[in-house]
Amino acid sequence: MSGLWGNQRRRRLFTSPARRRRSVPEWAWIPFAALATVLGLLAALRALGVDGPAFYRWLTDPRQPLVPALFLGSIVAAAALYGRARSAAGRVIGVLSVSSFAIGALVLGMASYINCAPDGPPFFEPLIWVLSGNGAAPWGAGPGCPTEAPLAAHLARLCALWGALAGVLGVVAAMLRRQIDRWLALLARRSVVVLGQSAEAAGVLRALAVNLAPGTSLLVIDSAKDEGFVAGARALGARVLAADTVDTATLVRLVSRRGRIAAESVQIIEDRVPEALATFTRVAKALDAAQPNEGLITRVLVRIDDPWAAENWRRSMVGPERAWLADALSATEQTARAVVARIDLIGARRLVLAGEGDLAAAVLAEVAQCERERRVLQTTTAQPLQVTLVGEHAADLAKEHTAQQARFGNDKGIEFVQVIAEPATDSVLIAAGSGELTTLLVIAEAAPALNRPTRIAGRVPDVTIMAVDPGSTELPEQPLLGRLTSFGVGLQTGDEVPEDHWTRMARLLHNAYLAQLGDGVGARPSSRPWPDLPVFYRDSNLRQVHTLFSGVVQVGRTWAADGAGEPLSPAEIDFLSRREHDSWRRFYLANGWRQAPARDDTRLLHDWLVDWDALPPPARARTSAGVRRALALLDVAGYRSQKITALVPHRRRGEVLATQLDHEWTWQTETGATMRARPGDWQVTDPETGRQWSADPAAFHAGHEPVGAGRYRRTGFVLARPAHLGEQVNTMEGPAVAEAGEWLVEGDLQERWLVPGARFTAAYEAV
Repeated sequence: MSGLWGNQRRRRLFTSPARRRRSVPEWAWIPFAALATVLGLLAALRALGVDGPAFYRWLTDPRQPLVPALFLGSIVAAAALYGRARSAAGRVIGVLSVSSFAIGALVLGMASYINCAPDGPPFFEPLIWVLSGNGAAPWGAGPGCPTEAPLAAHLARLCALWGALAGVLGVVAAMLRRQIDRWLALLARRSVVVLGQSAEAAGVLRALAVNLAPGTSLLVIDSAKDEGFVAGARALGARVLAADTVDTATLVRLVSRRGRIAAESVQIIEDRVPEALATFTRVAKALDAAQPNEGLITRVLVRIDDPWAAENWRRSMVGPERAWLADALSATEQTARAVVARIDLIGARRLVLAGEGDLAAAVLAEVAQCERERRVLQTTTAQPLQVTLVGEHAADLAKEHTAQQARFGNDKGIEFVQVIAEPATDSVLIAAGSGELTTLLVIAEAAPALNRPTRIAGRVPDVTIMAVDPGSTELPEQPLLGRLTSFGVGLQTGDEVPEDHWTRMARLLHNAYLAQLGDGVGARPSSRPWPDLPVFYRDSNLRQVHTLFSGVVQVGRTWAADGAGEPLSPAEIDFLSRREHDSWRRFYLANGWRQAPARDDTRLLHDWLVDWDALPPPARARTSAGVRRALALLDVAGYRSQKITALVPHRRRGEVLATQLDHEWTWQTETGATMRARPGDWQVTDPETGRQWSADPAAFHAGHEPVGAGRYRRTGFVLARPAHLGEQVNTMEGPAVAEAGEWLVEGDLQERWLVPGARFTAAYEAV
């Protein structure tokens, strides 16, 4: 039954376009509150002596257990739904419950006792009994007084007891809140983890909470112990843990479950870059200590606001093959993207950019990147955007932009750049922005002594103007004056989670895929536009990016290419296509899909969930075309690969068993190649795996020293590099052809041999 429920939940994830919990209607609490009110009112009327039909008498019978259960349950449900619909904190729901119980106890108690105090004050004696809770039982004491305890009296006592119990539990829960959060965080099946507490963290936290997938927990590791921030995080449903209680072992448990990675993303949002990078090192070790999760692609996002530092750090992280992705989040880059998005929004054909700082440089880089993407994604020729730079050092900004783009092998991306090397005064900006209605004027650097955006907006009312406000971090949709928008530099625009670099490439891959479908867009859940694309297919596009990046490393290449890089061979494309299909198949199977003769998305069935060799030719061609399309888009983003040719020193490590041969011996490598040893060669055995191979006598003695009977320690140094796929290597035992993931090793005698990647990692270490 649990498996059936799990499949139903997965189907909702595969068809739902938004990563968010199902919202509770604001009116959902009303039926439960109405039910509790009606039941309480009927019980009170019976206590006051009002009679009715048989059903009414049965419903208000004090020996009837159904009404008390419904009454209490309705009060709790109404309070919980009222608070949930308004995203209220747990303590608010507790206060609502206790208040409802208190009101119920007072009203029902007074209805029960109001006619039972003939010897005391008519109103105040029953009130004293209710408030003191002394258990008075004056039944039958006067006219109209019930002869036995009515249902209303029982409900009043239950309300009093449950209210007191709820209050005590609330106090205990408040005292143990951090410990409870810790327990729940460690039990989370999937999580989004936020570390750090900067001014931007609260906004990102709100966006993450809104877009959180069902079944995913939001975990916050608090380092500043700011009670306001902690209260706000808990109001959003987050589990908050104190940073000083999260050691290495706890961090591993937070990002993994049962030894496998379970974190969808880790957001490191610190004010200072050194602290952010130190935290990243801890997170990287925790993720590397866990096993990969074939159904999940984890992203670790680090806040680095400087756009050039962010881009350089981002590129430095694409080399090692990991089961997760790392990226830098820059407030300057995010703001530049939002600014450039206005170009498409208003259909601008000209951009006037005033400013010479980081934001101006980031806007130029974003314009160039969008123009390169447009060349690949749009089949029709669009009129290029004209860019005008205004400022005393505008020419230096243009040169810096060209040099920075060339550093990653890109053209400058902007066909028309005009430079006005004058101070960005009102008159200069008005002259630069006039003459073309479809102009976006961006004042990217506040200069009150030179220009006033409001004055410029009054002089050119038809021009869209965006002016930076150093004291703000928001980019509002509502203009300040006419077509003038004042904005700040921040990580967020609206309620959306900041888009990282890898998600952007995944979105572009999907858009390129949609461009091939024509009228087929929207025919299946997987072919919807990106804003409406279900989370499962978004993650699959992200998986494709990760698979391609790590796959290129497997064929002996690096992404740190200068200039144009080197094109991949047909054999390398074939390997990447096989690897992409295998990754796609394992991702689908890990998320509940099954192989079937015919595809049925509603039942999670797919006919292509087979090995590559069993895949139909059209499916193979489509996969290979997708790999080539992805490589073209990565090229546009400045990611190009080249073969690694430099040999790097490594130290041998470990021990082996060895005996010298007195006869010929034939053995096979791990890739199936047949090798032949001669008499006098050494037969070497790995004591842990039992694998055997041969070694030339001179080479063996140069790299081993005896430590016991038949045991030798591996010594000395070698030169090594990743082998190129299909590379021919003449070993001392015979010719060999390099497979994906193998390493080429060269010894002291210039002899060469191939070592599989896993064994190379175990037997050698970089110097």
